[in-house]
Amino acid sequence: MSASPARSRKRARTRNVTIHDVARQAGVSHQTVSRVINAHASVAQDTRERVLQAIQTLRYRPNIVAKTLATSRSQLIGMIAHGTEHYGPAQIAQNVERSARTHGYEVILATLNQFSSAEIAVAFRRLQQFGVDGVVMFTPYDAHALAPLLDTDLPTIVLDAAMSAGDATVSIDQVAGGVLAAQHLTTLGHRRVLHIGGPAMWSDAAMRAAGYRQVMERHGLTPLPVYEGDWTAISGYAATLAAVNSGLEFTAVMAANDQMALGAMRALRQLGRRVPHDVSVVGFDDVPEAAFFEPALTTVRQDFGLLGRRSLDELMRRMAHPERPARHLVFQPTLVERESTAPAHRSHA
Repeated sequence: MSASPARSRKRARTRNVTIHDVARQAGVSHQTVSRVINAHASVAQDTRERVLQAIQTLRYRPNIVAKTLATSRSQLIGMIAHGTEHYGPAQIAQNVERSARTHGYEVILATLNQFSSAEIAVAFRRLQQFGVDGVVMFTPYDAHALAPLLDTDLPTIVLDAAMSAGDATVSIDQVAGGVLAAQHLTTLGHRRVLHIGGPAMWSDAAMRAAGYRQVMERHGLTPLPVYEGDWTAISGYAATLAAVNSGLEFTAVMAANDQMALGAMRALRQLGRRVPHDVSVVGFDDVPEAAFFEPALTTVRQDFGLLGRRSLDELMRRMAHPERPARHLVFQPTLVERESTAPAHRSHA
């Protein structure tokens, strides 16, 4: 007589259930069980369901300590981050963590209260105490200041930054994004484009502003004074009111992120200026709500999912082949045209 499912579960709880037990229960190899646990796509759906059912029946829990002893790896990745209260950094953190799981890794996050060499050094030491196999780091400030801190045997990838030779980076071209936004407006005939920038100390803000200046100068146009925000909608609102109250004339707004673009549109509506009939507005990031702004926002889209996937791929490469030279992977943003931009009136051209 075969044992009842309840009895099988009771026996399973009396000893540590292994991946081989799960494989026998599901009628598959232990390699297939590993692929299911690590969320690999190359597993048939019916097989995946059998394995998941076996895991549930046996109450299997992967033993990270045992795996560490067997592979000499902790299966842990450290992530050092700053600015995660904002949309872009938060998306980067989420996508790095999701991508790490597909490689069979867990992530330990160390957030920085402020950007300083001392805080980064403390974060590195903390992560090394956990025995992480590698580190992903992203910071909104000038990444060249990080170079001395990255002189370590621990494989490290810096995200969304431009570094010097010898440092491994994965980034989205922020200057190109600024060019896309400004070029879209000048192509529509706008000659006086107000740029609402992010905090000056943030490298992303500086690079997007550089793209704006490149386009204006290429067309023989004088860049207008930049009004600085802090990435929030209220700062975009305040910057727009300040520009208008100063007497500055403009027919388009290029905001350094979508939240500030939203604030700018609110200010323009309050001032009786219609978007896009009177003033066109472009944002940056393509937040999920951008298509539902009124009007729907034209913006520059960053593929944060791609950034997360490729950063983990590159970190795995450096962990497996530390002797190979560092690479700089740069991906291009795209312009998403919606309803917030229109050709400039001839009287304004």
